[in-house]
Amino acid sequence: MKFLLSNIMISEMRLNKLPNDLYSERIGALTFYTERNNVLVSNNALSGYTDGYLRDYDNAENSVSSHTLSGLKKILNQWPLSKIVSGSFSSVIIDKVAESIILTTDHIGLYPIYYFKNKDGFYISNSIIFIGLLTKSINDEIGILQRTIGEGFSNIGSRSIIKNCKRLLPGEFLKFNFNGELLEKKYDNSLFQEISSSRMDHNLVQKYWEDFQIEMEFCLKGSDEVKIALSGGIDSRVVLGAIPEDKKISCLTFGESDNYETKVARRLAKLKKADFHSFFQPEVYFPTKTQLKDYTFKTEAVQICSWLEILENQDEQFDTPLLLGELCEGLPARNIKKYNSREFRQSNFVKHYILNTDYKFEKATPEKVGEWKNKIIKRTLIFYIDQRKSKTGIKISKELIDPEILENLNEIFDRITAHNLPYIELYDELFSWYTYTRMRLSKQVLLANSKFKAYSPAMSLRILRNTSNIHPNLRLNYRFAKQLFRYDKTLKKLNSVPTSQAPLIPQSFPDFIKFPVWGLRSKIDSYLIKKSVKNGGENTSYRLFKSVDWAAPYQLPDLEEKLEAYFRNKEIGDEYLAHVKKMALDRRDNKQWPFANIDIMNTASLNMELAIINGNEKLR
Repeated sequence: MKFLLSNIMISEMRLNKLPNDLYSERIGALTFYTERNNVLVSNNALSGYTDGYLRDYDNAENSVSSHTLSGLKKILNQWPLSKIVSGSFSSVIIDKVAESIILTTDHIGLYPIYYFKNKDGFYISNSIIFIGLLTKSINDEIGILQRTIGEGFSNIGSRSIIKNCKRLLPGEFLKFNFNGELLEKKYDNSLFQEISSSRMDHNLVQKYWEDFQIEMEFCLKGSDEVKIALSGGIDSRVVLGAIPEDKKISCLTFGESDNYETKVARRLAKLKKADFHSFFQPEVYFPTKTQLKDYTFKTEAVQICSWLEILENQDEQFDTPLLLGELCEGLPARNIKKYNSREFRQSNFVKHYILNTDYKFEKATPEKVGEWKNKIIKRTLIFYIDQRKSKTGIKISKELIDPEILENLNEIFDRITAHNLPYIELYDELFSWYTYTRMRLSKQVLLANSKFKAYSPAMSLRILRNTSNIHPNLRLNYRFAKQLFRYDKTLKKLNSVPTSQAPLIPQSFPDFIKFPVWGLRSKIDSYLIKKSVKNGGENTSYRLFKSVDWAAPYQLPDLEEKLEAYFRNKEIGDEYLAHVKKMALDRRDNKQWPFANIDIMNTASLNMELAIINGNEKLR
């Protein structure tokens, strides 16, 4: 749900740019605007709004608003928060006594908060579109380049697509006065601060699971019913296993009912005695322009359109939690790049998967950290070569772009180095959390927020801190996860079901059985893909087991019509939009392999955001 806080009264003319009337509430010299009434939690000293969830373990009440208010009071008194407060959240707090505004977000910052100041006033919102529409803002061309051709199609650091409009950094706490002047800045650097030994301590497994179950109880305060986005992967199994038995559970997934992944998810739901629903609507992989505009305005997160198969078949249930798995993939340490490439796993299969040999980690010295930074800088700047930039129509020289990109990278570098990580391999992991997870994977949560209260308990302060403190030698190759699934009886049952990676083989089987099955399935899929492309996609399967058919949406008869509608307002540049349309049609005609259309829908959604902000796409 969108909000905007400002120290000026927004004129009716500007508010009429929005599709719906907003509720407003005066708090001293400030005005809080929102799409739904009575969303602020308040007492005599403060008023506040939270995206996500915030829970106080010292609070015995069942009321969500009571927990939120209690958590906000503790934020005012202490940052970083103590271990008795948890949640996955971004919050804005109006301190009525000190006449100050506090903005804060959790370790990763999945839920955005933007702040912007111009000659007219000071604005805070969880929506870049709100700020763009209701202020005399100017497009940030470098921010647009980052979203168009940059790595992961994502802004870096605090940058946004509006000039001088910043997004809160991970773990950031900012305090402003009512005029928008910055009074205080501090950070939560509590990840990776109590790393365990590299040897498996079974008490560590017990403590992790007990904490996860408690977190789930607090997350679901006030809710008798819970929904879970169930993919069948390990992270969603952990969430499913931790849901208290007294909750009514509905498991939701996308894809045809006879897809292999759907069958896996259905088996898991049955073991938990939960309702199960799968949704198949391939036309939404390329939604209509109206759908694109609606979801873009509501969420600013249209990219992974498979989620729309679920959301288009759900009524708005704003007070019902929808749980997601752990977006960081921290429990299996999948973002430690050195040890997660296919080549490394294949060449070291016997060493690490059969003999269970320890992984070696390199001490993080200033020299090694400098080398790591230079590698990231070089990898990032390569995206902004003139050949790629020229297609966007943005005429900024590389000599001007590179220092701006470097400034944004340094914001992330500073956040990472403040943790004093012991191993250089962990720098890649935290960088991925602060970029890929925060900016791209978070869109799953934000998109789901259009219909539900979307939460990821594994991303909470308490649980992500616990995950980061498990030694990476224990997390890699699902070593810790395997112990976890052996420890709890509910997880043991869920572990009897195969994953889609190694089909037909129970997940509880040893690696020397699962790994060859995964490799064989992968090679067969690769062969079938090549055969399908060679035959023009006609009457051929491109997967050994029936799966999500990423090729099918490109064959829909109205594809060209939809692409023309997406890009009728040319906000990015004719040449780039023509390139994106050609890419889609080449995939339709089997000139390119048609995998997920994330790159295409990213451009369509960004183009729509800009069209709305610039007044070229009307909302009423």
